[in-house]
Amino acid sequence: MKKLRNISQGLLIAFSLMTISCKGSIVSEKNVIESSQKVSQTNIPNSNQTFDIEKLKEAYKTKNEAQFLEQFPADFQLFKEYFGWNNKNDQPNELYEESYAYIEYFFDLLADVKYREFESKLISIAENGVWHEDAVNYFQNFTLEYIKGERRYFLIDELIPDRAKSTLFFLFDGPHPKFDADFASHLSHTKKEILEELFDSKFYDDNENPDPIYETSDPIDYEGSIAYEISDFENVEHYFIRDIDINNDKILDKIVSADPYQGDELFLFIKKGGEYQFALKTTNFSQDGGNQIVDVVAEEGGFYVKTAFPGRGFFEANYHIIFKDNSWILTNTIYKTKSNNQIDAFIYVCDVKQGLNLEEKHFHEQLKWMPEEGEREILCTKEKIN
Repeated sequence: MKKLRNISQGLLIAFSLMTISCKGSIVSEKNVIESSQKVSQTNIPNSNQTFDIEKLKEAYKTKNEAQFLEQFPADFQLFKEYFGWNNKNDQPNELYEESYAYIEYFFDLLADVKYREFESKLISIAENGVWHEDAVNYFQNFTLEYIKGERRYFLIDELIPDRAKSTLFFLFDGPHPKFDADFASHLSHTKKEILEELFDSKFYDDNENPDPIYETSDPIDYEGSIAYEISDFENVEHYFIRDIDINNDKILDKIVSADPYQGDELFLFIKKGGEYQFALKTTNFSQDGGNQIVDVVAEEGGFYVKTAFPGRGFFEANYHIIFKDNSWILTNTIYKTKSNNQIDAFIYVCDVKQGLNLEEKHFHEQLKWMPEEGEREILCTKEKIN
């Protein structure tokens, strides 16, 4: 009997230990799950966050940076509800008229390294997005320029394929999607393939007339050479012509450029006798979603191509070109941008050496861009805003 009682007590102790162990295991597992959830939610917009348009407006007015970034929409649908056009009521949403200023301020803040945690909103807005005029177009342009200018291609490279495809679709969607070889070259192999597949599929979506620009067909003469005539561009819509001496022979030649938003083509024609002979087809440095051609201007020894960011944002790039050793050489690019939107703002002027032959097929991939923000204090000069 005593032995049975000892066994019963032993079983009771064992059961108690097992119960404690199980409870400890459950608590431990719960902690692991909670910890895992916290890690997985890092840099992902909190779906439980309360967004209030009045708080966003207040933050913009008072320049409360942290509150503005927190209240800025975190998905495409809310972004449209704040800044887009209300198709149902056929009227603008509340911040439609001020959308550019709000979006520009958002990206100005995002460029500060202390606010990089909010980069996740770029992806969460772009994902499942489609091109629209006005605010959505502004956001698309700013996002492309931000990723390129700040070298943040990893934001796309780290996405799983489905999310990457949806994000890239939005970034290049539009009435005339145009492949950006420079942008693609900085993506991982997998993500570059996704972008190429989007263009191969011709961006079929809800657009009424998707018309991707991937390759262009050039006129070919009977000898197999590219055949352009100056008459192909005279009095033709979407092109402009400038009379400039491009080969230093004291005779005015002609430069033909596509208009803003009409492509990035630039054609050089040399005057010989009474005719203009085609010399080179190159780029006017317009970027889809970025800077657009402004003009081609003569200067001593050559000419420069002037580009600027459309709208109220300030970003200029002047590409200086000379004729040397029977080739056209991009000697340098002068980039200009505002330091910020504060009262004491100034203009960064960055003279970047290039030394690139425009006749080289892949010269554009070697193009050096504006120094990153942290390097501008050292590499660039400052100019007062008048």
